[in-house]
Amino acid sequence: MRPSTLIKRQNIIAVATKLFFEQGYPETSLDQIIEQCGGSKQTLYRYFGDKKGILVEVITQCTEEMEAVFQFESDCDIPLFEQLTQFAREYIKTLCAPEFINMYRVVVAESRHDKELAEFFLSRGPQHFRHILIDFLLSQVELGKLKLDDPKLASIQLLGLLKGDYFQEALVGIATPSEQEIKQYADQAVKCFLQGCSA
Repeated sequence: MRPSTLIKRQNIIAVATKLFFEQGYPETSLDQIIEQCGGSKQTLYRYFGDKKGILVEVITQCTEEMEAVFQFESDCDIPLFEQLTQFAREYIKTLCAPEFINMYRVVVAESRHDKELAEFFLSRGPQHFRHILIDFLLSQVELGKLKLDDPKLASIQLLGLLKGDYFQEALVGIATPSEQEIKQYADQAVKCFLQGCSA
């Protein structure tokens, strides 16, 4: 794909993201997107197929930003507690960030009548992230740093512990906690998790 095409495509996604988040997916028309970014419906159809194709790209970009948080070093000198607390802090911040919250709201609203979209989000997002975490936890078991009977359950419990009330509060518009609050909560959550599965 030519650089100019990539730029046009990214501009369409950026404009659509803004409109989807501000006024809702059903209320956003292709004409509104074109009005702000230029081009034609033919261009949109060629790049994305239809409006749902644009939404799929919006979800893809948002989940890629979250995936960047799930970067672990399986065999390194960084202590496990330090790796997990750094991950935990970034996970909470990204989970409660306006862009991710807005994307989640759109997905929830649309998935009520679009099972395919729901499955796409789950496979690209929560399920994929959980598999990354499971692989990391298993690597730590193999290194003798953790003792886990059920790595899948442990990953679900850790992510649930990190969400706490912050995610629900962000969904209903309560301000994201401060950096210090996130740090304190994340560190304590990781301590509780590790106490339950120390080797």
